Amino acid sequence: MSADTDLLSISQIVARLPGSRGARRVHPATVTRWILAGCPARDGRRVKLAATRAGSRWLVRESDLQAFFEALAAAPNMAADPPAHRTPTASKRAAEAAAKLQRMGA
Repeated sequence: MSADTDLLSISQIVARLPGSRGARRVHPATVTRWILAGCPARDGRRVKLAATRAGSRWLVRESDLQAFFEALAAAPNMAADPPAHRTPTASKRAAEAAAKLQRMGA
């Protein structure tokens, strides 16, 4: 494919994708949100749709659209370490459990 036909506008993308919950197709705001905020993947990380801003519109390569959907559909890597951040409540519970174990002599 040539470089000119490889680029898709948001309107061309939504014309290709079926909608959900009775919608005939995906809303353009949804694709824009994929570009700006991304979507959560099955492994918890956020995946953004790679796009180029051309004036007042976004352009997306077909290969980037395909890579976006593949990244979202990929099975989570269970060998990877879980995220290191905890909620304040989880941190407090972990600290209390550690203190209890320490008092027990473990």
